[in-house]
Amino acid sequence: MVPYPWSRGLFLWGPPLWVPRESNEQQLEAKRVELETALNRLTAQADEAMGAVREGRD
Repeated sequence: MVPYPWSRGLFLWGPPLWVPRESNEQQLEAKRVELETALNRLTAQADEAMGAVREGRD
Protein backbone atom coordinates (compact mmCIF):
# COMPACT_ATOMS: atom_id res chain seq x y z
CA MET A 1 0.00 0.00 0.00
CA VAL A 2 1.35 3.44 -0.92
CA PRO A 3 -0.02 6.40 1.04
CA TYR A 4 -1.04 9.67 -0.53
CA PRO A 5 1.53 12.48 -0.25
CA TRP A 6 1.34 14.34 3.09
CA SER A 7 -0.96 11.73 4.59
CA ARG A 8 -0.48 10.43 8.11
CA GLY A 9 1.18 7.13 8.76
CA LEU A 10 2.24 4.98 11.66
CA PHE A 11 4.84 2.26 12.16
CA LEU A 12 4.36 -0.29 14.92
CA TRP A 13 6.32 -3.41 15.69
CA GLY A 14 6.38 -6.00 18.41
CA PRO A 15 9.04 -8.18 19.92
CA PRO A 16 10.66 -10.78 17.68
CA LEU A 17 9.16 -14.25 17.53
CA TRP A 18 11.72 -17.02 17.50
CA VAL A 19 10.95 -20.36 15.90
CA PRO A 20 13.39 -23.17 16.71
CA ARG A 21 14.82 -24.81 13.61
CA GLU A 22 13.88 -28.28 14.86
CA SER A 23 10.21 -27.43 15.57
CA ASN A 24 7.60 -30.09 14.92
CA GLU A 25 4.19 -29.41 13.32
CA GLN A 26 2.47 -28.68 16.65
CA GLN A 27 5.14 -26.18 17.64
CA LEU A 28 4.98 -24.51 14.22
CA GLU A 29 1.20 -24.20 14.51
CA ALA A 30 1.57 -22.66 17.97
CA LYS A 31 4.04 -20.11 16.57
CA ARG A 32 1.71 -19.39 13.63
CA VAL A 33 -1.13 -18.65 16.07
CA GLU A 34 1.22 -16.50 18.17
CA LEU A 35 2.22 -14.52 15.06
CA GLU A 36 -1.40 -14.09 13.94
CA THR A 37 -2.37 -12.85 17.40
CA ALA A 38 0.53 -10.39 17.49
CA LEU A 39 -0.33 -9.04 14.02
CA ASN A 40 -4.00 -8.64 14.94
CA ARG A 41 -3.02 -6.78 18.13
CA LEU A 42 -0.69 -4.45 16.23
CA THR A 43 -3.35 -3.81 13.60
CA ALA A 44 -5.87 -2.92 16.31
CA GLN A 45 -3.35 -0.58 17.97
CA ALA A 46 -2.59 1.13 14.65
CA ASP A 47 -6.28 1.50 13.80
CA GLU A 48 -7.00 3.00 17.22
CA ALA A 49 -4.05 5.39 17.03
CA MET A 50 -5.10 6.58 13.58
CA GLY A 51 -8.79 6.85 14.47
CA ALA A 52 -9.87 4.13 12.05
CA VAL A 53 -13.20 2.47 12.57
CA ARG A 54 -12.90 -1.28 13.04
CA GLU A 55 -15.76 -3.26 11.52
CA GLY A 56 -16.17 -6.86 12.57
CA ARG A 57 -12.48 -7.53 13.31
CA ASP A 58 -11.72 -9.17 16.64
